Amino acid sequence: MTAVPATAAAKLTSLATAIMTKVIVLEGCEAPFAAWQSGFTHAATAAPGFVSLEIIPAFAGAVEWRIIQRFQTAELLGQWQDSPARRQFLTDLGPLRGGAQGDLLDEVAPDFHSLSCVTEVITTEVEAGREASFQTWAESVQAAQSRFPGYMGTLVQAPLSADIPYWTTLVRYSTPEQLEAWLASPERRALLERSDPLVSHWKSQRLSNPFGGWFPTEPDQPPPAAWKQTCLVLLVLFPVVMLEIRFLSPLLTHAPMAIATFIGNAISVSLVSWPLMKLAIFLLGWWLTPDPKHRPRVEMLGIASLAALYVAEIVIFMLLF
Repeated sequence: MTAVPATAAAKLTSLATAIMTKVIVLEGCEAPFAAWQSGFTHAATAAPGFVSLEIIPAFAGAVEWRIIQRFQTAELLGQWQDSPARRQFLTDLGPLRGGAQGDLLDEVAPDFHSLSCVTEVITTEVEAGREASFQTWAESVQAAQSRFPGYMGTLVQAPLSADIPYWTTLVRYSTPEQLEAWLASPERRALLERSDPLVSHWKSQRLSNPFGGWFPTEPDQPPPAAWKQTCLVLLVLFPVVMLEIRFLSPLLTHAPMAIATFIGNAISVSLVSWPLMKLAIFLLGWWLTPDPKHRPRVEMLGIASLAALYVAEIVIFMLLF
């Protein structure tokens, strides 16, 4: 009833190693959906080739949730898409979505998501052979935290290599106060007491500004809204990527994909960090942190300016390439 059509799955897995499944949850089904998330996470993290899983709402308070599943290769992603465990989880979503929403469809996942929220980053080192115990315990943690007010989703990433043996978990809430409410809650304290110290060693770090290094602020000044930061990053990153595709990619055709990707990313990050982001902030700083007295007018003018710049970039590259 809710399985992804085989032809669509085959087409997607031939193109990408990450998919996004959109779910619209019926009102009143938030608690069952929270329990479903923890079980789905457990199944995905145990699948061969798992890289990361991200479950986030479209925006704060939204009924639409996006489930981003990343795997090492397109073949392993296809195995996960066609697995009986995933199909059963998608079928179990039926009563939580209602019968009139149609089948769940997968689409190619974007490279990243940015939300205006506060994030706690938790890195966990799990002893060899104890991964199953850790995943079972983590499933209980996710089920509990998703029931707290302000919950904005979770990202779970498997260890990247033997040199980086950490499970990484990003827990997002709308406000610092709502995140603190979960972190200081008796429910979380009880779960931590239940964890076996031999299973894992962990540490956490707070992230409230997604691009803090690019958007420094004074201690008493809040950072620009996350969506504004993302818009500026896109503005300066897009032309860099387009130029790399046109001029750099042909030079790296015969290089191993990992090396070619590393070189391209290194150039992109360097150019964005300096001087492009500094230039963009200098030119659009008036929009990033507007005077409260003139905020509505400045916001509209800034959005219009940004839209014009986006269109100009797209038209220029369409004409050139």
